[in-house]
Amino acid sequence: MSEDSAGAGAPQRPDIHQRRQRTLQRITTFTDGGVAIALTLLVLPLVDFADQSTARQSVAQLFSQHLGDILSFVVSFLVIALFWRTHRHLYEQIVDYDEFLLVLNTAWLMAVVFLPFPTARLFVETRLRTDSAVLYLSNMLVISLLALAQVWWVNRHANLRASSSPGGARALAPPVALSVIFAVATLVALAWPTAGLLVLVCLPLVQILAARLSRSPRK
Repeated sequence: MSEDSAGAGAPQRPDIHQRRQRTLQRITTFTDGGVAIALTLLVLPLVDFADQSTARQSVAQLFSQHLGDILSFVVSFLVIALFWRTHRHLYEQIVDYDEFLLVLNTAWLMAVVFLPFPTARLFVETRLRTDSAVLYLSNMLVISLLALAQVWWVNRHANLRASSSPGGARALAPPVALSVIFAVATLVALAWPTAGLLVLVCLPLVQILAARLSRSPRK
């Protein structure tokens, strides 16, 4: 029997690398869809305000009456967008995955999708409660810690990331900075809920500084 006929009769071995690449793409697509749903759910409490009972109110009155709710929506939206940005930067450097990374990513996504609940809790309150503020901030802390865990895991396993991707302490700087901010905000909220939420104002500055620290030095 010729080699050609033997090769034609043998079953073709699947390309494992291509299959894993497709699965990795499905993971990122599934995660992006979950984040998009969480962002959409944030606006639903605001939609409830625009009912027939507010038909006689002007837009300015409506915004003035629900200013705190609108600010909570904006902050939560921007924070989730920041989490997604950090997640996107990590997965742009990943070339493979393992089961533990999938577990961390699934837990991260669950915490992100849960965030609209403590956000809605803040919406319905006429007076800011300590437990609501702590729940809101601790939820963000869990998200940031799970993002840090993913970066740490990929950083430890060089086979999961591209050879040109940054590693070491520089890769950990942005998620560590976020985790520290949310940990401080949660602790402050235990004594003063309003001040704990105001700590989030420092997020853009801290993220910019962390991004600069994470950049590789020019040769």
